[in-house]
Amino acid sequence: MTERLILAADIGATNTRVTAESVSSYAPVHQAVYRNARHASLADILAGFMASPEVTAAGGDFASAALAVAGPTDGLHCRMTNLSWDIDARDLAQRLSLPSVRLLNDVQAAAYGVGQITSAQLARLQTGSGVPGAPRLVIAPGSGLGIGFAMSQPSGYLAYPSEAGHADFAPCDEIQCELLEHLRGRFGHVSWERVLSGPGLVSIFEFLIIRKHATVTSDIVQDVELRGGPAVTEAALGGRHVTARNALSIFLGAYGSLAGNLALTLMPRGGIFLAGGITPQIVDAMSDGIFMQAFLAKGRFSDLLTQFPVSVVLGHNPNLLGAAMIARHFAS
Repeated sequence: MTERLILAADIGATNTRVTAESVSSYAPVHQAVYRNARHASLADILAGFMASPEVTAAGGDFASAALAVAGPTDGLHCRMTNLSWDIDARDLAQRLSLPSVRLLNDVQAAAYGVGQITSAQLARLQTGSGVPGAPRLVIAPGSGLGIGFAMSQPSGYLAYPSEAGHADFAPCDEIQCELLEHLRGRFGHVSWERVLSGPGLVSIFEFLIIRKHATVTSDIVQDVELRGGPAVTEAALGGRHVTARNALSIFLGAYGSLAGNLALTLMPRGGIFLAGGITPQIVDAMSDGIFMQAFLAKGRFSDLLTQFPVSVVLGHNPNLLGAAMIARHFAS
């Protein structure tokens, strides 16, 4: 009998991660990561992946595909938020000879995927007292800021996307108020994503130089101009530059504040999962107290917030796990 395969992908602003897996055994056949800037379209990436020697050697037929996309989608179409790609599921199905292609928001996929992650793949920031079947929350800063959640249904969890990352940034201390004023002059509307993302981290670093007159050296300025947020993060974690450390501290304070706001909104006693491209890279800084202090700083409801499990997702990509789960569902 011919092996039946599913195709799953996580399409971010910078990278696309693709996997092919056996429907029956769940075993991965092949996985690959592609830099989006090196390809004309998503169709080119997926066609190349499907034609790779590792996939063709498996000799299977694809039964379905599910794609986690970084942008709002109705399941059939997505105009990505931070990448100039329009993705159409029906067009991809036709061009790639796939029986079906379904799109879901990347953090919606993550909200499915975190249910498949073991405790060994999490770094606990707060143990809390989790409640089986209670809502789950995923916050994922990377090239943008993704926020998703999942609610329990009789048949299991049902995940939902949101565009809460584009809601108004709400400063909670004096320096964040100054940051808001600075960003408003540059962008007009200032969303949470303008702060809690790779470009947001660069904006915080630049704010400290422009508005707070922080001393910087030409080498780090050139590195930040070249590589963006990763350069700020590496300088901060390596202890090489006080301005980078201060920028990361502001980032962590805003991140914790937003997580606390969303916890009060959704009451996610099933767990708060911190994911995305940035969070696993700064897990040591996430544990130094700034994030959790801001998370808990909710006045009369601080004690309530101690009850929520809070974890950093390490290892497996929850977006890809969730997309594979959906693809497998529609292949059966």
